[in-house]
Amino acid sequence: MKKKKLISQIIIHIILIFLATICLIPFLSMISTSFMKVKGVLPNEPIIFPNFPLYLDNYVKAWTANHFQTYFLNTIYVSAVGLVVNLLISITMAYSFSRFQFPGKETIFNILLLTMMIPAQLAMISQYTVLNSLKMIDTYRGIWLLWGGTCVAGNTFFYRGFFEAVPRELEESMYLDGATRFQTLIHCIIPLSKPAIATQAVFAFNGYWTNLFDILTFTKSTNKRTLSVALQLFRGQYTTNYGLMFAACVIVIIPIIILFIIFQKQFMQQGLTEGSVKG
Repeated sequence: MKKKKLISQIIIHIILIFLATICLIPFLSMISTSFMKVKGVLPNEPIIFPNFPLYLDNYVKAWTANHFQTYFLNTIYVSAVGLVVNLLISITMAYSFSRFQFPGKETIFNILLLTMMIPAQLAMISQYTVLNSLKMIDTYRGIWLLWGGTCVAGNTFFYRGFFEAVPRELEESMYLDGATRFQTLIHCIIPLSKPAIATQAVFAFNGYWTNLFDILTFTKSTNKRTLSVALQLFRGQYTTNYGLMFAACVIVIIPIIILFIIFQKQFMQQGLTEGSVKG
């Protein structure tokens, strides 16, 4: 039995490695091409390893062309603040729905979930009208308010499931020691829900980082645009300069990769509450 299990595990790992390799080939080809002077036509076969010496001018040109560095800093700023707003609203709402009892609780929660079914294009006119009346068009405050109001329904649903899995006995023991609701949320619920929070934080940040629709719709000033707009400008101006285009793409995805590396340990944490309550 052990031998059969070992063989099956080896076969599964071989299949997974093969599939992972197939998925990585386009990504590696993009990185390799970004270090080469490629214009006009891409090579027929994917370039897995770049030629040496590396051609770094693509990154220099990508960083300095069309105010790319300004868009990069704008994107970091608007995405980081948007993520904080998203987490604050989602976590507090999820905690309220999982622990508090109030009239119409489930009805309100179901209505909140129904907002996820509305396409963004249908809500654009009403959103623009509201932000315009609040004098928030062409401001980051309007973008954050928009994201805070439209992107938390799914996160709240996701967090609520994790919060309800945390044993209530842990909170009750903290209450006996004089802790408040806020202290139990900060020191008990959130630490035990790190895998869920980290996972959703990466997805939310990625959504904000690559958001093009909202930025184009609700901002007008050039100095408030983000990297999603910069890539569109690159695609129009450097359509056949593949080395430069891929260098810009690599710069754009670097923060997402860094964020994933930072939070990857949290993804693997399981069973944090096992043994915390005696049966």
